[in-house]
Amino acid sequence: MTAYSRNETPNRPGLLTKLTLSIMAFPVFATAADMHQPPTTWPGGLDPRAMLLSISKGETSATVTWTAPRGPFQVEMKPSLDSGTWQPVGAPTMNESAEIPLGDGNGFIRVAAGNGNYVGQEAVWNCGICHPDAHRGWVETSHAKAFETLRAIGMHKNPQCLPCHTVGYGLPNGFKDEATTPNLAGVQCENCHGPAGDHLSNPRDPSLRPSVTIASEVCGGCHNGFHHPTYDEWSKAGHAHVTEPGMFNAGVGRMYQCGVCHSGAVRNAVIKDYDAGGDGTNVQPPSIKDANSFAQECTVCHDPHRKFDTLTDLGLPAQPAQLRNPVSSVKFMSYVTSTNATGFAQQYDPTIQICGQCHNERGATWANTTARPPHHSPQYNILIGQAVDPRFDTNTLNGQPISLNMGPAGHGDPTVPAPAGNPGQCTACHNRPEHPDNLSPSNPAYTGHQFTLETLACAECHGFLGLPDAEEIAEGGIQFIQAGIRQGIANVMAELNAWATNKIQDLYTPGTTNYVAFFGNNAPESVVPWEFTNIGQLNPGRRGPPAAAQARISRYAPEILKSRFLLYLVEHDASYGVHNPPYARYLLQQAREFARQAPGIPAE
Repeated sequence: MTAYSRNETPNRPGLLTKLTLSIMAFPVFATAADMHQPPTTWPGGLDPRAMLLSISKGETSATVTWTAPRGPFQVEMKPSLDSGTWQPVGAPTMNESAEIPLGDGNGFIRVAAGNGNYVGQEAVWNCGICHPDAHRGWVETSHAKAFETLRAIGMHKNPQCLPCHTVGYGLPNGFKDEATTPNLAGVQCENCHGPAGDHLSNPRDPSLRPSVTIASEVCGGCHNGFHHPTYDEWSKAGHAHVTEPGMFNAGVGRMYQCGVCHSGAVRNAVIKDYDAGGDGTNVQPPSIKDANSFAQECTVCHDPHRKFDTLTDLGLPAQPAQLRNPVSSVKFMSYVTSTNATGFAQQYDPTIQICGQCHNERGATWANTTARPPHHSPQYNILIGQAVDPRFDTNTLNGQPISLNMGPAGHGDPTVPAPAGNPGQCTACHNRPEHPDNLSPSNPAYTGHQFTLETLACAECHGFLGLPDAEEIAEGGIQFIQAGIRQGIANVMAELNAWATNKIQDLYTPGTTNYVAFFGNNAPESVVPWEFTNIGQLNPGRRGPPAAAQARISRYAPEILKSRFLLYLVEHDASYGVHNPPYARYLLQQAREFARQAPGIPAE
């Protein structure tokens, strides 16, 4: 049997597999150091049963592997499904694999565990007794009222709807009907954490505790399909993947430095500490496996346990859909990476909009950024017109004071209705939903969770949505803006190249201080003198000057630091002006002027 990758959603395998050794799956439960990562989705949330992943047969034995939310497990065997009793094979185990002797012939194997009893929230003893805050928040969410939404449209007996609107529907001890199991109506704690009856009977036994996992597959069992394909869209987006395989193999320091944006497991750990009033000193970091495995899962952006009722200045919901952070803000944000969790706790601001939490310039300034360009994430800063740390905001150019931060306007202004402003900021263009009439697999809805730019958002906001060629008009406008910004980038690079050629004394004279500092043993034609040491993407295949040259630029021509910094902020925003056209043009204009006014570097 083959294991599934996490983004595949195949039909559930049959209970029996025709192999020399047949296999059968029965309800089971598991706890482990790593969070459970379901190999596929299940209508209803977290599938409490074991899913057999593979069998490797040898001459006298077979190795069976499975996965499940909670153990311990007991492997059992019998020669026929029609006769005999199940016999244990080996001792109970918390592992998710076992070596099974084949015996004299074919047989059936199952992986069994204790009875997983669903209890529901109407029981006298329920989750709210020990988890009052989570329970109190859940009561206010749409999940708690999921069964009522079915009853309101007359679908509360529809077996196609019940798996995602009740607890454990289709399992032996799950929801049956409203009269028999009213305590299991609605989407409750046990949908996402698994059956809790055994845990309630013995809360001190850690092996009986329900599963806690941030895997998006738990949400994807219900939030998918053509009617609301949230999970299906997310699984195709970059958010569904950790940027680099093995990114956090270096350990906890790397987790806190990069994981607060690149790993959902890390971010959820530090947010959990912050929400509990912690200062970062007691964060429980995830395992390296979890840090490497869980990307920007659903729970990174959405709080499954509570909803928020705050409003924007225009009276719109500030945090719809249980978002952890608002959809808009105008405060400057630049998270300075730290190798410990206290750095996050000191900087985290829950009022910064949801995308800006990670899509900010990551602490970069022209003064501290000589080794590499600013991070590829300044989208929020460009959007709100504040791309420079306030400590470096006031400067002079040609002897006149200038401010490189303009403040929110246009696409970045959430206080003014569209089209002059943009109350939804990022979400207005990247999360625009589509709910066509006559929904079907060939005509699905779109929830906006692939996060691609929807050009119809331009048409809707700017008032030409009803035109038959609305998308073409929007695309034309985007291309016009981007063409101008790309030309502006080229103009700045031309000025920087001219500075390097004309204002670095004896740059191309071997043996001079500038030649040695900038080129060292490298061929001059391979080095871009104004670049960062780790060269940026504007000059692929070439080299940046080493630390000695960077020190000379900082000493004699700090304008070059400013020029290239502003240049790369616009380049790494990656919208090429669309996020904030006037501000992108302004930054490139200032970058060009800085390069023009930069002093030369003398030979020493």
